[in-house]
Amino acid sequence: MKNKTRFIALALIILLILSITGCAFGGNGKYRVADRLQQQEFCVAFRLDDKAGESVISALKVLQASGKVSELSLKWFGEDVSQLKGDENALKDYTADAEKRTFIIGYDAGRLPFSGTNAGGSATGFDVDLAREVCKELGWKAKFIPIDVSQATVELNSGDVDCVWGGFAYDKENTEINQSPVYIKNTIVLASLAGSGVGSVRSLSGKTLTLSENSYFEAVLESNSALKEKPEYIVRVPGGTEACFEALNDGSCSAIITDLAALDYYK
Repeated sequence: MKNKTRFIALALIILLILSITGCAFGGNGKYRVADRLQQQEFCVAFRLDDKAGESVISALKVLQASGKVSELSLKWFGEDVSQLKGDENALKDYTADAEKRTFIIGYDAGRLPFSGTNAGGSATGFDVDLAREVCKELGWKAKFIPIDVSQATVELNSGDVDCVWGGFAYDKENTEINQSPVYIKNTIVLASLAGSGVGSVRSLSGKTLTLSENSYFEAVLESNSALKEKPEYIVRVPGGTEACFEALNDGSCSAIITDLAALDYYK
């Protein structure tokens, strides 16, 4: 009887250790993080000659100080991952009536929970909600246009959009545009189904890897020789993050390149 009790206790301890280490590494009951591939810092991009960026950054600081950014972070991610330093007085000299405008926002339509397009065709996601709150704070009307956010410089200089916001990663080398302070951090990961046996890049040998037609994910793939060479097949799908999870769930692939936050969003 004593031996049986000791065995049960030992088994419970092992399960507890495994659950703790699993949580620390990332993932949930349905999906697991097979590898963490790249850290990103998200910001908002503006044209060099557009002073609107200063107003947007000030509004962001006010919203951070008020707790609104944290509220939206909890809504979309289940935790507060906001990074920006708040300042409740950042807009004290701003006069909304003098700067009324329709603010055209270029966003990634396939990268939820950061930004995406819902079934009704409307922009949605954390970044979209945050952009709407900023425009509300400034007395502006927000208009969203789906774009390739990795082409921010081209999109901004064309004049088609006033800012790039939604899955846009800070690029310290780019001096052709203005970039806001970092307001949130992101991790790009290799993800698989929890019971699939794919627990690392090495275990992709002979298997299929799927990623969306996203320049950031493509860049991660190209920069990682093992990730690029181990899978038997690499499939790029249109439809953004959602299409990747559909492929993973229906068995079309063994792993996907995606955002860490998406694992909980699509569970």
